[in-house]
Amino acid sequence: MEYLSSLFSNIWSIFLIVVFFGGSIFIHELGHFLAARRRGLKVDRFSIGFGPKIFGWTRNGVEYRISLLPLGGYVALPQLADMGAIEGGDSPQSKEPLPPIGYADKMIVSVMGAVFNIIFAFLLAIILWQVGQPTTEDRETTVIGYVPKLLKVDIDKEVDGPAYNAGLRPGDKVLAIDDVEVSNWGDIQKILVTGTGRDENNHSPKALFAIERNGKLLDIPVYPQLVKVNPLSGDAMRVAGVSPAQTVLIGGIMEHSPAAIAGLKVDDIITHANGQKLYSLHGLSDMLNESPHEKTLLTVERKGETLQLPLLAEQVPYTKPLASLNIHSGEKPLPYIHFLPLEKNGDEQSTLIVFEMEAGSYTPLDFIDEDDTLIALNGKQVHSLSDFNHIARSIEGNSVKLEFLSFDDGPYTVTINKPVTASIIPAKTQAMIGIELKRKIFLSHINPIDQFKDTISMTLRTLASLISRDSDVKLSNLMGPPGIIRVFHTFSSEDLRLVIWFTIFVNINLAILNLLPIPVLDGGHMAFATIGKLMGRPLPPKLVIGTQSIFMFLLFSLMIYVSFFDVRRWQGDQELERRVKRQQALYVPIAFEDDKS
Repeated sequence: MEYLSSLFSNIWSIFLIVVFFGGSIFIHELGHFLAARRRGLKVDRFSIGFGPKIFGWTRNGVEYRISLLPLGGYVALPQLADMGAIEGGDSPQSKEPLPPIGYADKMIVSVMGAVFNIIFAFLLAIILWQVGQPTTEDRETTVIGYVPKLLKVDIDKEVDGPAYNAGLRPGDKVLAIDDVEVSNWGDIQKILVTGTGRDENNHSPKALFAIERNGKLLDIPVYPQLVKVNPLSGDAMRVAGVSPAQTVLIGGIMEHSPAAIAGLKVDDIITHANGQKLYSLHGLSDMLNESPHEKTLLTVERKGETLQLPLLAEQVPYTKPLASLNIHSGEKPLPYIHFLPLEKNGDEQSTLIVFEMEAGSYTPLDFIDEDDTLIALNGKQVHSLSDFNHIARSIEGNSVKLEFLSFDDGPYTVTINKPVTASIIPAKTQAMIGIELKRKIFLSHINPIDQFKDTISMTLRTLASLISRDSDVKLSNLMGPPGIIRVFHTFSSEDLRLVIWFTIFVNINLAILNLLPIPVLDGGHMAFATIGKLMGRPLPPKLVIGTQSIFMFLLFSLMIYVSFFDVRRWQGDQELERRVKRQQALYVPIAFEDDKS
């Protein structure tokens, strides 16, 4: 059944990609085609894709075809521009010279592709306006809910939280960033990512937050950090270290938990803790862990009634303990290996696998791979943490022989000829009260004009960031056909409304980008026509064709470049998913003790 579900899901995804992504390209070319027919121009070919033909047919003198390279499409109009060699070669040649066309014909035919994309996007926007887009409370707010003291910028690197250092705090309402007003949390993220502000002294990223705090308006400069979001593509984005406010609405209460004992109920709203207003569950968690052995007085709203409920949080383990082997090789920090216990079903024994490792410059550890199983220490078998701890005491300060079992290569041995020390890293605990959060989900009915404003604004900001030397947005961050198809595939498995939203985004972008005055694009045709109009004569055909050919080569090179990073981004996301799955093995189910005595 799982196989069939996956199969039908992929078929559905392919269908939506063909209809919405392929349809967007078709709509664009249909605009050129219909305008050319209406203006009486000669049409040689209507193609989806570039390069050699895969299949096609001819009707009423027009060749309709699907071409090999799915990087767009074209309508071959010899009176507008002779691009046969560029678009796919072997273009039909008219026996008689074709009459020249006027300036109005060139402009109308060139612009109609973008016009049709806009019309298509507007019709979809009306549909989305009527059915509504699913959203949540935290997406629609501009109030800060949590400001962490530390920010993780890479897998093994943390820095001081930029927003915390700058003085932003929960409850602050963000009004604008860099003089651009914000209306939801998405605006905040987009403006930060595409920002071009820089510190005058060290040229580090800078963003000016205009906020409202207790009725006062403040301007607070924040210095965002570049956070690596993909290990293989190298994508990094500006992050300030803030998260949105969210009502602490209880969606579930765990058995035997402090919340259950205190009398909290599902759908209760926790508004304050010890008199301090809460803007997120993170804030409550921080308060509990700062004073884990003291009672906390919660202010709770329940069906219009305000209650005061005291409770004492419980320290609950949420990870497994780890076995640690440190190698005293003379370098700092010390190379180490951490082993994670994996229990066998129906057996008290377990196996220890390599969970994480830092080899440094100590080369013997280079032979060890993550997830390899530790079999023995100095010839003594290891089946559990207690085995490891018992054996490790006898080898303290001496060299050691480690025996492993690799899933791919079988058993192997690594000898460490440096003094080692071993220990058991205790399970991590956290003060918890045993509640689950419920998100407020509702439909947002955004009118088409506002949908267009948001997308156009984001597109223009991105283009401005690409040409700004102070931006951290690079060409490699752009999305090519593989990336677009991947997003369609992801959204198709989640919600059809997301597919419609993304199609609107793609069509508006197609319209804007095609109207840029770049040779080979529609805007380039319009620019050539306008220059010819101003000069009083058409530009020389050889100049036009030569310029078109150069820019077509540059365009295809750019497509290949961004598509390469699309693939790397996909591979990097798979690597991140693998790391998350491995990390999940470290955690244990949260459970509270029945006997509190």
